[in-house]
Amino acid sequence: MIGAIDTGKLFELVWAAGLAGIAFCGVFAVAILGVARVTDMRQAGRGAAAALYLGLSVLALVAFAAAVVFGIAMIVQK
Repeated sequence: MIGAIDTGKLFELVWAAGLAGIAFCGVFAVAILGVARVTDMRQAGRGAAAALYLGLSVLALVAFAAAVVFGIAMIVQK
């Protein structure tokens, strides 16, 4: 019975899931950081820095959404 388990595929699943979880959390954390910094920079009167942080947060949210769509596409495909 133990011969039916493909350990290579199992280890691939474990490291890929861990990497994806860390990447999702990291990208979403950057989006939250960007939004928080936008507020701070606007209150400090630093419009250019606020615009850069806004761009960073939008880029991170787009990357997060793309990763979610990719993940759902992979699930549906298999």
